[in-house]
Amino acid sequence: MSTSDTLVFECPLTERARTWLRLEELFARTRIFAARKESIDHRGALLGLFHIVDTTGRSDLKTDLLQELDRQRTLWSAQLDNPEIAREALTEFLSDVDAVIHDLHAQVGKIGQHLRDTDWLQTVRQRASSPGGVCAFELPMLHSWLQHSEVERRQQLKSWLDPLTPLEEAVVLVLRLLRESCQMAEEFAHHGNFQRALANSRPPLLARIAVEAGHAVVPEVSANKYAVNVRFLDQSPQFQGVGRPSVTTRNISFKLALCAL
Repeated sequence: MSTSDTLVFECPLTERARTWLRLEELFARTRIFAARKESIDHRGALLGLFHIVDTTGRSDLKTDLLQELDRQRTLWSAQLDNPEIAREALTEFLSDVDAVIHDLHAQVGKIGQHLRDTDWLQTVRQRASSPGGVCAFELPMLHSWLQHSEVERRQQLKSWLDPLTPLEEAVVLVLRLLRESCQMAEEFAHHGNFQRALANSRPPLLARIAVEAGHAVVPEVSANKYAVNVRFLDQSPQFQGVGRPSVTTRNISFKLALCAL
């Protein structure tokens, strides 16, 4: 998402966009840990699974994703006869959407229920919320599991991750559509401040901001139904442990995309 010269920041403007981004990050991190060999990485994957389950606590998450995907399928299906759109690529995309909707519909019960139904996993999950709660002397059963062979641990992690795959695929697809909904445009923050009035009928769900790393600033974004505000904070004093974050007095050029579905 970023290069050595440019940093891209993604700032959710709604709670559902915040949840999608959190899940995307958690799934990516959990799969990275699960693919490694060491027991400490597999412990990290296990904790990632718990964080995913905790993040899916919203009862309407699955319904919300299904409704959005179904709406997108309807919108894009109407473009099949548009001569300016590559029909083959669109057909393949719609097939992917259908597959994700089918798999998510097939998920029965509460998301992550298979993890909640395993007593020792529930014990680990509860202890994991305390600092140092997953130490070997606190959770000897976890310590014992971590001594299993790498192959056994990977197979077990796969069996716990696989039932969550339909949710992961739905989140990845919705975020892909969201990110591709808008191109970045050049903008300018006078003395570190920028405001954009919202006239579009579709309220933005996500602000994507690209800024040169050399500016040494980080964006702070706020929004309401009328406007989006961006403030750039000087990061150097923060990294050096000197002073409190403050809005830069410099003029900052950056790129902005306000993404909506």
